[in-house]
Amino acid sequence: MLMTSDVFRTSLRNTDTCRPASGIARHPAARQLENRSYGFKELAVLYFPNIAPASASIRLKAWIKDSPELLQALDETHYHLTARVLTPRQKDLIAVAFGSPF
Repeated sequence: MLMTSDVFRTSLRNTDTCRPASGIARHPAARQLENRSYGFKELAVLYFPNIAPASASIRLKAWIKDSPELLQALDETHYHLTARVLTPRQKDLIAVAFGSPF
């Protein structure tokens, strides 16, 4: 007799997200930010994964405020401190200023 839990176990073969289908392991540091729009909170959680999302947003916003060069560059892209969505260009400016979150 086949139990539901047995079926579930057999379907969980390879859950390693750092291993592509070819079987060659990629280094986790090789990950990059996708070229797409990001929610501000979504990006903040990537930079601060060990704190609550709301706290991560507050901390990322404080980092941005403390960087006049970054804030000026973001202003040129029509960024506002109350923005909830970041364009790919704005995300790139933040990644250049603070480094990749990975």
